[in-house]
Amino acid sequence: MKLDINKLDFKKTTDNIYKVTHDNQVLKFWSPVMLAPFGIDNDYNKYVLKTEFNKESDNYMEQLHFEKVLQHIEKLIKKKLEIDDNEWKSIIKSREKKEPIIEYRIKNFKNIFQTEIEFMDKDNNYLKSVIELPKMSKIKVQLEINGLWDYRDESKAKNKVGLIVYVNKIIVM
Repeated sequence: MKLDINKLDFKKTTDNIYKVTHDNQVLKFWSPVMLAPFGIDNDYNKYVLKTEFNKESDNYMEQLHFEKVLQHIEKLIKKKLEIDDNEWKSIIKSREKKEPIIEYRIKNFKNIFQTEIEFMDKDNNYLKSVIELPKMSKIKVQLEINGLWDYRDESKAKNKVGLIVYVNKIIVM
């Protein structure tokens, strides 16, 4: 899909949350196979998945392309909303001496997980839930750029705007 800055739309849903659409569609796409070094984390009652780039992987070039796609989406949104770099919190986290990590949210509504998980090895992973994703798993995720949080009017702190990215489905290789 070719992204057009003029087709990006932001609809306010709560005081600081906006629904992001492109040509009236939610942005959904698949990641390449990446490493999930920590499994699923619980950060302040929000379930989070972090995937890591891996130079040793056969598909490292795909991972770099995926990173560029995400950076391009962030750049278009920052340009459209006139957001400075020092106000933006990227979903791609740089790390010292390690490869970057991408952070997503697991869909969870009224304590029921909405994110699907599929294990390629069905025999050894029968009826496992998303919360049971093993550490160091190689996975592919279908992600959804669901929205944007914007706290620029709240304080003088940095990182006051960022994307809300959910995982719709995880395929464990």
